[in-house]
Amino acid sequence: MTTKKPSGRSHGFRHKSRSIMTKRSNRGVSFLLREYSVGQRALVIIDPSQHKGLPHRRYHGKVGVVRDVGRRALTLDVKLGNKSKTLIARLDHVKPFGVQ
Repeated sequence: MTTKKPSGRSHGFRHKSRSIMTKRSNRGVSFLLREYSVGQRALVIIDPSQHKGLPHRRYHGKVGVVRDVGRRALTLDVKLGNKSKTLIARLDHVKPFGVQ
């Protein structure tokens, strides 16, 4: 049996995410004024300038159903393969589905 040597590089939370987490334009504060309701669909779009409440990069571009609405964050049910995952993300990283 052969054992593999460690590669010596990090495989952290933002590993291989340069294309997703590159800031392209300045955002306003309109995302804070949007109102969400339970059962509404929402799109997960990562805002790399805000590090708090950052979802994992595998959820970028996924659509979820709002399960709970908090003051600063949403709880979403996101379909990932055959499973449904619960995702807690801040309002910076979420926008209503179908809105440009």
